[in-house]
Parts: sequence; structure tokens; C-alpha cells
Amino acid sequence: MSHTPPADLLKKAQFWRDDIQFRQDVLGKPFDFTTTWGIFSPEKLDDGSLMLLDYVDFQSDDDSIDLGCGYGVLGMTAARECPNGKHTLIDKDFVAVDYARQNCLKNGLNNVEVHLSNGFNEVDPTKDFSLVMSNLPAKVGKEQHYLYLLDAHAKMREGGRFYVVTINGLRQFMKRAFTEVFGNSDKVKQGKTYTITMAVKE
Repeated sequence: MSHTPPADLLKKAQFWRDDIQFRQDVLGKPFDFTTTWGIFSPEKLDDGSLMLLDYVDFQSDDDSIDLGCGYGVLGMTAARECPNGKHTLIDKDFVAVDYARQNCLKNGLNNVEVHLSNGFNEVDPTKDFSLVMSNLPAKVGKEQHYLYLLDAHAKMREGGRFYVVTINGLRQFMKRAFTEVFGNSDKVKQGKTYTITMAVKE
């Protein structure tokens, strides 16, 4: 005997397939976002990213990279706050990359490049960066975190800054890893849930 899913579930599923649209202020100015279920924090910007952006020292001519961009908020903010720079957004999730690209276009950001990359594997080898930002996921494992840090170090200019936001449980690891890779680590801010850590390429 065949089974048919309930009509109300099928109706909800149709709603879930539709893009999610929302507007939210970032550093006091609005962005419009299009997202979808299945990518991180689809209905509103996550608290970790917003906390990170409050503490980044943006320079107008920074060339930045948003590592693991999701639907784009870190890289988009850099593009707006650093209009004289060029900004790269990368993610290993092709759906996230598609939405990040849409969001950059929707918000009129033309100093950006968004593409699929597993870490820095597909980043243009001729590029280097003065600013690296990442909302580092806890679940990818310490090996992947080290690869991100080592690859970033190789692509950064002298004096470049690397800001990460992590859950508090990773703060000691980040301090140790940054110190190993960069020779320095600065805990910029610790909140109830998240910690922002920064290193400078010397």
C-alpha cells in the first residue's frame, strides 16, 4: 500500500523551497539578503559574524578575503567599508557561493569576486591580502583550521590582519594555533558565546 505525505507537510515544503528574503543593518547601514534553507543562519545574520564585524579595523584600501563566506556578510561588509580595495569571497559550498554572488549584486557591490574554493585551493595565486576574516566552524576539525591559517599566512602581506570568530570552546586552540603560525595572537573580545581572535603577519 502506497503512502502519501500529509497535505500540510507538502504545503510547508513548497514554502520551504522559496528563497528567504530579509533586510538587516550591518554597522548601521542596511543590506538586503536572499538566502535558502540548508545554508548557515538563513533567516537572520548570526551573532558571531555581527560581533566580529564590530571589532574589525577596516581600512579604506584593504584587499580582503572572506574565508567560508556563506551567503556573504563578512566580505560584503568589507567591500562596503573598504571601497578602494578588492574583495574575495570563497566557500566550499556551491549553494552558499551562489547566494553570496546574488547578494553582492543585489547590494550593488562591484569590487568583489565570489567563487567556489576549498580553503585557498582555488584562490588566484597572484593575489595577496591585507585583511582575512572568517567565522570558523567548529566541526571541520583542527587539521582543517591549521590548513586555513597556514594558507592565509602565505597569502597575506606584511602587516596584514587575520580576524576569526569562534565559539568560546575554541578560543584556547585559536590562541595556540595563531601563535604557532603567526608568532602572535590577540584576544580582541570574548562574549558569552563567541570569542574574536586576531593575528598579524609580521
